[in-house]
Amino acid sequence: MQQLNDAPLAPLTTFRLGGPATRLVTATTDDEVIAAVREADASGTPLLVIGGGSNLVIGDKGFDGTALHIATTGFSLDGTRLELAA
Repeated sequence: MQQLNDAPLAPLTTFRLGGPATRLVTATTDDEVIAAVREADASGTPLLVIGGGSNLVIGDKGFDGTALHIATTGFSLDGTRLELAA
């Protein structure tokens, strides 16, 4: 899990708009996503969840809290059951 302070959010949106987040966490596994959400919840920190960034506009002032960028990848196929990371 990657963590950055005062990180720009514009590169994570399709419109390339937005100021920095107090803290940006990039999670690449389901366990990392869960841990980041639990940490923000336990500390009372505002949380912004970012997926692909489409149709997301962030103000120039940014986000005063933790921005969680979900960067999970992959898939599994078990018979007729298909599970995709999103």
